Amino acid sequence: MNKDFQLQQLNIMLMDPGVKSGLYLLDTDLTDEEIKTHIRSNNSFKYISGNLIQTSKGNVFELFLVGLCHQCQNGDITALRDQLMTADEQRKDVIIYSLAIQILKHFSTSGKAVIHMLGRIDLSSIELEDLDKLNAALNCIDDTIVVICTHKNREKPMVEYVINKSLKGYNNNKIMENRLKKVYISYKHDENYNGAMEAIKRGLEKNGIYYSIDVQDIKYRDDIVAYEKEIGSADKVIIFITATYLKSIDCMFEMTEIFKNEDVKNRVFPVVDLQPIPRNRNGLKEIKDFWLKQKVNASVQMQTEFGCSDYVINELSKINAIIKALDEFWDYLVHINTGSFKDLLDNDAALLMEEIQRVTARKTAELDERIVSMGENQPTVIRQITQNGEKSVYVEKNIGTININ
Repeated sequence: MNKDFQLQQLNIMLMDPGVKSGLYLLDTDLTDEEIKTHIRSNNSFKYISGNLIQTSKGNVFELFLVGLCHQCQNGDITALRDQLMTADEQRKDVIIYSLAIQILKHFSTSGKAVIHMLGRIDLSSIELEDLDKLNAALNCIDDTIVVICTHKNREKPMVEYVINKSLKGYNNNKIMENRLKKVYISYKHDENYNGAMEAIKRGLEKNGIYYSIDVQDIKYRDDIVAYEKEIGSADKVIIFITATYLKSIDCMFEMTEIFKNEDVKNRVFPVVDLQPIPRNRNGLKEIKDFWLKQKVNASVQMQTEFGCSDYVINELSKINAIIKALDEFWDYLVHINTGSFKDLLDNDAALLMEEIQRVTARKTAELDERIVSMGENQPTVIRQITQNGEKSVYVEKNIGTININ
């Protein structure tokens, strides 16, 4: 199962404005460490983790609470923890319930907090009475606190208020693939634009939009050219065009791959700051002259070097593709209104996110009209019936009569 997709589903679940405080058992192939890394990278949540520890004689929930206590610099919580250590069985229930409420209040924020239960066991290892206390304590907190735990013990049934959340979702069926598209980012590494790039990433994360960027998704020994082609065929691409982008062979090769595919108007979301290159005929001439010079240099190198360098041949091929695509690219760049890139990226790129969501929502609606989900792995395509003329068409149970005069 695709783990990237499962992380996307987790993000959608946590970013959902309607998600309520509660206990969530996650049906997923993701490891605790993968979930932890993913959530901690998102500034939209406060992340807290605690361990569920197997014990033969002790109480799993008490040990979990004691571990959380050590993360709280709070005198009242410390006092309750000390009382728990010496309390008799009759008083323990009151202390555990009070301690759970105080810990949750300590971790609650004006936003959303995620408490992640780690370890080799899951919620099913906690006594039902203790789960009742935790659930009741969550109901005492005004802010949203989501307690998550991956499903590890599938033999034990769970109480009704533990919500099972499947992150596995659909398989790789091509019919469903368009629903799972992510936003790719094509850009040139430039420290002058670090702040702008961070604003884009924050905006995507804040809005629950799954994205792909080279620094995260090109792993050790991955094929860089293959990733550049992946960007080119992507359903949605943010392309951050700067003066340095226009003179980077890797970036401009991504551009050629993007423009090879149709529907650039709906697929591409440009962010543009070309200074000092003018956005007119003179700017096109400057860029063309630059790449023509690069072509001459590469050609001379091929002629003067002994043997035939595959690297130089491949680079020359890229340059030729760039020169060929420049007119179409520049025509698009000049005639589409991209506004001020600073305004576009203000407030965590709010305007850019609004446009991405608008287009995405429209595409999803179009797709939903054609697909009815019949379970996780069996989407059914609705039959299309076209009627031209005045006569009615009646279809029921896959049997129909069409009368034509």
